[in-house]
Amino acid sequence: MEIGAAMNSGLQGMQRANQQVSQSSQEIASASTSGRNDVQQQSNAVANGAQAATETASETSQSVTAANTTDSLVSLNQGQTNFESNTRTVETADEMLGTMIDTSA
Repeated sequence: MEIGAAMNSGLQGMQRANQQVSQSSQEIASASTSGRNDVQQQSNAVANGAQAATETASETSQSVTAANTTDSLVSLNQGQTNFESNTRTVETADEMLGTMIDTSA
């Protein structure tokens, strides 16, 4: 494999991992915001006397939000691991290039 191709592959992998981390972070932030909105809606519904229906809807919403948050956290961790792996690829290609320059000089 050419050193340039290895370097490009590592850089592209780092970019994909960065996008994955950004998307996961946004999903986690959105879940946090929607959780606050659910509490607000539940408070309003209790004030209106619809407590039983709201509790059921809130429990369903909370379990979906928890599942989405868990998936986003896993994706965030995968993105971090992918980024670190691709960083090692770029570092190795850099070392190989340095070695080639040293031996040819």
